[in-house]
Formats: sequence, structure tokens, C-alpha cells
Amino acid sequence: MYLYILRHAETEWNVEDRIQGRMDSPITKKGYAEIARMRQTLASIPLDVCYTSDLTRAKRTAQNLINTKNLPIIEIEALRELPLGSWEGALFKEVRDDPLFEVYFQRPDEFQLPGKENFHDLYRHIEEFIRMLERCDHKHVLIVAHGVSIRALLNVLEGIPVRQFWHRPVARNMGLSIAKYDGASWLVLRRADKKDGLSY
Repeated sequence: MYLYILRHAETEWNVEDRIQGRMDSPITKKGYAEIARMRQTLASIPLDVCYTSDLTRAKRTAQNLINTKNLPIIEIEALRELPLGSWEGALFKEVRDDPLFEVYFQRPDEFQLPGKENFHDLYRHIEEFIRMLERCDHKHVLIVAHGVSIRALLNVLEGIPVRQFWHRPVARNMGLSIAKYDGASWLVLRRADKKDGLSY
């Protein structure tokens, strides 16, 4: 089984360097152009199914990617972005003085917003999703998700613990990562990491 893992297309808040979390903003003109280019990249791959986050920016990306294919799109809550409470909608530079910002990036295993899911919860949901995939007979699976949920997905596949969550930056918008399952273990074949790990 091959996983073709895509971060959603560029949004207005990505351009503005705003934190999105569970909130959404529209895909940009550049984002739609990137989707069109990626559609050509994926054209020769016999995809069996598309799993997408249920957040609008990911769903729109998935729908536009496969709008000419008769391919099922399945929304998966496990692929959502981590909820970030009052940070959502704020510029990254506006929250950098919050003591929790340092915890978020330096000690993610300790990060917790009251009543919100944390990185440990994200790992657990992602692992359940991976175990489900392992029971399927799909050969080629498209996944459309978010910077943090993709980072979690790749970390879980490679056995990277929560405390080392940020050992690599998040994927760039419309960046394609690829992983392979041989029936016993996973191997990440390609990553689409950004250079800057402090915003996404």
C-alpha cells in the first residue's frame, strides 16, 4: 500500500501567517493553481480512495483534486488540525509572547489547552486511522490533511515520540509526502517539509 499524503492548498490565512487550527479561511488563487498542477502529478496513479480531514480547506482541496475521477472521498476526524482555542485567527507573531507558545514548540508532550485535545490525543487518533488502513486492501491511498496532522501521521509511522514532534517542520502547502506499507512495517519514502518550522 502506498499513501500519497498532501497538505491542503494555500489559504488566505497561510499567506497572512495566521493560526488556523480548527477554523478555516478560503483557498487562494495560487492555491487553486497548485491543486491543478498536483492533479496532473497524480493523474497516472490508480488511486483507490481519498481520505480527507473534515475541515473545509482540506475537503475543498480533495474535491478539486479528484473532480474528474469517480473516487470516494471519506472524511476522517482524525486528520483534523489540532484545536488551538483563542490562538485561532491570530497572527503567529501575536501569540509568540504567550508562555504556552514555547511549550507548544519546545515541549509538545506537555502542551495542553483547557478542554482541548493535545498532541497525545492527536497521536492516538492518527494511530487508530493507520491501523484501519492496515486492515484495508487498498493499493494507492490519497490523504489530504493539515500541517500538524500530517506531521503526526509521519511521526507515528516512524515511531517518533510526542516530545520530538517538531524534529522536522510541517509539510508545505500542496506538498506531497509518500509512505509505503509492505504488510508488516511502514517506510516514509518522501517528505514535503517546509524550511521554517515556526509557522504553518
